[in-house]
Amino acid sequence: MEKISLGKLPTVMTSRELIDTAFRRASEAAPRIKGSPREVAVQREQQRITVVTATVVEHLKKTVAAFPTLTGLPQFHRDLVEALCGIDRLRKALGAIAGATKVVEKIRREQLRKLKYIKYPAEAAAVRRQAYGRISSVLKKIDQELLFLKEAAKKLSELPEVYVDMPTIVIAGYPNVGKSTLLKALTGSSPKIAPYPFTTTGIQLGYFEDRHRRYQVVDTPGLLDRPLEERNQVELQAISALKNLAGVIVFLLDPSETCGYRLADQLHLLEEVRRSFPHTRIFVAANKADLLGPELTQQIQRDHPDILLLTATTGEGVEELRRRLIAELGSSPPGAGPQSQNL
Repeated sequence: MEKISLGKLPTVMTSRELIDTAFRRASEAAPRIKGSPREVAVQREQQRITVVTATVVEHLKKTVAAFPTLTGLPQFHRDLVEALCGIDRLRKALGAIAGATKVVEKIRREQLRKLKYIKYPAEAAAVRRQAYGRISSVLKKIDQELLFLKEAAKKLSELPEVYVDMPTIVIAGYPNVGKSTLLKALTGSSPKIAPYPFTTTGIQLGYFEDRHRRYQVVDTPGLLDRPLEERNQVELQAISALKNLAGVIVFLLDPSETCGYRLADQLHLLEEVRRSFPHTRIFVAANKADLLGPELTQQIQRDHPDILLLTATTGEGVEELRRRLIAELGSSPPGAGPQSQNL
């Protein structure tokens, strides 16, 4: 199983930061030169132009190379990249940076060639100033692209590391219904918190094993826990990305309503999730069964015969839920989630 990560993304400098860094390095480069005044001037300015262009080209190339190859990303991560910054916009910015790199390399060749033909020391300084001006102009033209990539790198670095080829269970439901407790009960350990730029709390990850096969359990606080009409477009795209990760969804209800939400509202959210994930099997479980009286228990069982009653805090009903999940996910090979259903 491969845990997909976008890796360490670069610290992208703005045009002003890059210009200042390149010029400072050039000024600090002080080679010992012997020869006539003309020869000394030519070699000094050659060194400065070379250092400036090398600094700029190295940073721009590293920036382009450090961003992920989008065509090689799993669909889950591609959708998240689209939600965060837009794949076409990212490609455009990287293309502009790559193009600017070639222009700076061309400027270096042209200006170094000019230095070969100067007659007086003062001309060498003029050639170097011209090179600096041309390079500065190129970088200023891509300043917006650099600013975009700087922000994109920050956002993309917060994407979670998840196993996209591992059978995955996504837990959904209103806040305070017991999703984190259920995750802990299913996995036998406290959930790991992973960054997720679409939420303020991140996502929670846990794992369990059955018959030498590992299962990934994901709780997404801030995403599948309130009506979709309250979502902005970016959040909706992030939710859509889960279609490429979720093998099954466990929608957790709290019929006791101690979570602070009416059961009717919880059921309405369940229907929204069903519409959003039409090709994903959804298991509905009612938590906090120990808080339900006999009358309400009977009513739930009568009105919703497919709902599994459980109490995550005590473990009651959790093993039955785990058995059903394993049976469902075991019907397809590892890593075959919703993608196999032509989503």
